[in-house]
Amino acid sequence: MVSQKIIYIYQFFKTPAEGGIIRSYYLSKALADAGFEVEVITTHNEKTYQRKQIEGLTVHYLPLHYEQRYGTLRRLYVYAAFVLKAIFCALRIKNVQTCYVASVPLSVGFIGLAMKWFRGIPYYFEVGDLWPLTPIQMGYFKNKLLQKVLYGLEHLFYEQAEKVIGLSPAIQQNIQQRIDTPSKVYSIPNIADCEFYQPHPKKGLLEDRWQVRGKTVVTYFGSVGKAMDLDALIDIAQYGSNRREVAFLIAGTGSELARLKQRAVGLTNIQFLGHLNKGQLLEVLNVTDVAYLSYLDIPALWTNSPNKLFDALAAGKLIVMNIGGWHCDLMEQEGCGFYADPLKPAEFFEKLEPYIHQPERLRRASQQARHLAETQFSRQKLGAELLDLFPSQAVAEPVRMAVE
Repeated sequence: MVSQKIIYIYQFFKTPAEGGIIRSYYLSKALADAGFEVEVITTHNEKTYQRKQIEGLTVHYLPLHYEQRYGTLRRLYVYAAFVLKAIFCALRIKNVQTCYVASVPLSVGFIGLAMKWFRGIPYYFEVGDLWPLTPIQMGYFKNKLLQKVLYGLEHLFYEQAEKVIGLSPAIQQNIQQRIDTPSKVYSIPNIADCEFYQPHPKKGLLEDRWQVRGKTVVTYFGSVGKAMDLDALIDIAQYGSNRREVAFLIAGTGSELARLKQRAVGLTNIQFLGHLNKGQLLEVLNVTDVAYLSYLDIPALWTNSPNKLFDALAAGKLIVMNIGGWHCDLMEQEGCGFYADPLKPAEFFEKLEPYIHQPERLRRASQQARHLAETQFSRQKLGAELLDLFPSQAVAEPVRMAVE
C-alpha cells in the first residue's frame, strides 16, 4: 500500500525532550505509526531553516523567533510571518493528500485555504481556543469593523475545512451552532501523557531543594500571561501567609512574570521557578499535592482545554480551578478537584482544609485524577480517535495496532 502523505502544521511543535505542549508531537506520531507519511511544518528560534527526521516524522523548522513575553503587536507580526513562510513551505511539498492545520492563532487558517484553493488539497482545522472570541473578550480588537472581519474569517476557515476538530466538547458545541455542516465538527481533547507523568511518593531530596518538606504544596505551571490571571494565586498566598503548612510554587515564564514577582515581594510562602523542561517539571510535580489552574473569568476561556490540566491528571494531582466550564464540572464530578472563586482567597483554604488534614481524602482524589487520565485522555485513546477521522482504507490494520 502506498502511504498517504499528511502535512501537519503547528507553529509551536515540540518534542518530549524540549518540553512544552507536545500534543502535536503525539498526534503526528500516531499518524506516522499508523502508516501515514507525515511532514510537520513548525518554527524554531534559530536563524536558518532546518529539515530534520524525528522518529518517523519529517520536520521543517522555519526560522522565526518567538517568546512568551512578546507584546501584542510583536506576536501579531510573528503569527503573520509564520502564515506566509508556512504557505511557501507547504506548497513546495509534493504528493500531499491532506493538510492538518492546528491553531491557535486563527490566522493559520490561511494556510489551509492556500492548500485547498491553490493545490486542491483538503484541510482539517484544529481549534485550540475560540478565536477571535477569546482576545475580544480579553479587551483586544475593540474596533467593531475589525471584529466583523475576524469573525468572518473564522467562519470561512470552518466552512472551507474538510473537518474541524475542537480541543474540548465545549468548543465543538460552540462551532456546531455556527456553521452549516455541524456533523463535520469533532472533539479530541488534549492529551494526558500517562507514560511520562505518574504518581510517585514524594522524594525527600526534592522536598529539601524547594524547602517544602512536610507541607501541602500548591503548584501552578505553564505560561505566565495576562489570560492566566495569576494575581488570584498571589492573593491566596498573601491571605495564607501565616499558614506555614502550605507552600506555593509558580513554574513558567511570560509577560506578567516580572509584575507578579514584584507583587510577591515579602512573601515567604511562594517561589518562582522559571521555565522548566519536561524532566524538571516531573521533579516539581513529585513534591506537588495540588495543581492550580488559573484563567481570566471570561466565557470564551470556559471552553478551553489547557495542556497543564492533563499533565496534572496524569501525575495524579488534586485539581483546583478558578474558572468554571466543562473541565471544572468534570473535575468535581469525578472527585478529583474543585472550583475556588478567585475573588475569595478564604474559600480556597476552606475547600482545601479537608485535604490537608485527611491524607486519605487527598489520596483518593489522586487516584481519581489518574483514573480519569488513563480512561479518557490517554494518548493511545486520542491518537486512535484522530485516526478514525482519516479514510479507513489508508490505514493498514496491522500497523494501526501500534496506537492501540
